[in-house]
Amino acid sequence: MVVNDERVVLGLLRAEELRRGQDESIERVMRPGPSTFRPHVPIEELAHHMIHHDLPASPVTTSDGRLVGLLRREDAARVALEQTRAQHADPKAADAIH
Repeated sequence: MVVNDERVVLGLLRAEELRRGQDESIERVMRPGPSTFRPHVPIEELAHHMIHHDLPASPVTTSDGRLVGLLRREDAARVALEQTRAQHADPKAADAIH
């Protein structure tokens, strides 16, 4: 993840860009503006999107683009599954997870 001094997400660097751009600036080789999610988005929605689009991880940002963290697909899917199981076992328990 490429961020500026204010932690605003500018782009994404993957291994192939790093190899290709050994003599280039990060700005020239990074993938601009990756899709981001806000912290208030339900985990089930994040997990579905990440699985559907085969994203290994997704940045979580504030509305002004500041990086809050990086959510891994496996973690999102695991928590979403746990919430679904809890809802089916005891709907009141699922509310406690949120």
